[in-house]
Amino acid sequence: MTIVSEPLTASGVRRIPLPCGVNGIEFTNAYVLPDGDKLTLVDPGIWNPETADHGLAPLERGLNAAGYALRDISRIVVTHAHVDHYGMAGRIMELTGGELWMHTMTDLDTEKYRHPDTAAMRRRDMYDDHGLSTDEVERLHRTLDVWMPYLYSVVEASKRLHGGETLHTQSADWQMIHTPGHSLGHVCLYSKQDNAVLSGDHLLPGLTPPVTFERGFDADPLKSYLNSLAHIESLEPDLVLPGHGKPFRDAARRIQAIQRKKARRLEVIRVAIEQRPRTASEIASQLMEKALLDSHKNNLAFTETLAHIAYLRWSGFIERRIRPDGSYEWYALR
Repeated sequence: MTIVSEPLTASGVRRIPLPCGVNGIEFTNAYVLPDGDKLTLVDPGIWNPETADHGLAPLERGLNAAGYALRDISRIVVTHAHVDHYGMAGRIMELTGGELWMHTMTDLDTEKYRHPDTAAMRRRDMYDDHGLSTDEVERLHRTLDVWMPYLYSVVEASKRLHGGETLHTQSADWQMIHTPGHSLGHVCLYSKQDNAVLSGDHLLPGLTPPVTFERGFDADPLKSYLNSLAHIESLEPDLVLPGHGKPFRDAARRIQAIQRKKARRLEVIRVAIEQRPRTASEIASQLMEKALLDSHKNNLAFTETLAHIAYLRWSGFIERRIRPDGSYEWYALR
């Protein structure tokens, strides 16, 4: 049974946890932003081929409990175009005629979904360059395939965001803040009236959001993430409405905990490379917990290692060279 919260803010925002069940993600939060007799829906979740209703029933129950119906959706805002937040967007646009707001940089994700084989080959080349074994490359380079059945259609934004836009509703105004890091096209929504931020996957309770490197996207995603995190901290929000998990307060404390964890990981990697030159694969093997055996978690661990390496590289601490076997190794500059 879908649980619908009571209004979370003065403007009446409600949370609808939508079942996911892919790669260990239990629920994705959709949020209802009231706008008179219409509404804006933030993050519509996945399209589910395994259920008769394709995942629409939990959303409809949540909307009904909030006093709305599916037809009342006039806008869909997707915080970032990962399938667990975006997969149902195309179907809801068909059913409601609502417009879709996403950041312009989500084009990089939608291009992957249009051409998954090309995306897999690009990832395969990246893994091969960074020292993964042939078996590991074959096991990890097609992790996107797990998500593709949960994507109804690849749709582009009706309104392409750049950050700084305002979504006006009768209940509150929401500022669109570009917060790259977890995804290059990630946005948070901030209401000064409610002193609340809809944080997507940028800021989560009890979980450090993964910041991963992907060739052809952001050259330094961890720097982008830390800068974005500082921006949200400067707003001093009283309430965080995350993409997963329960809403929480004391954003500054959570942000500072994430910053410390990222700093510790950077220091471990920097020291390891100072000890001797290493490939990204060797560094990841040293850091990964042996219990993380499934492809999704190993893939995250490796691409997060690459993101930390990129940060150290562009900060001037390390550089790369090519080993005789053709893989990159990283060595200390100071």
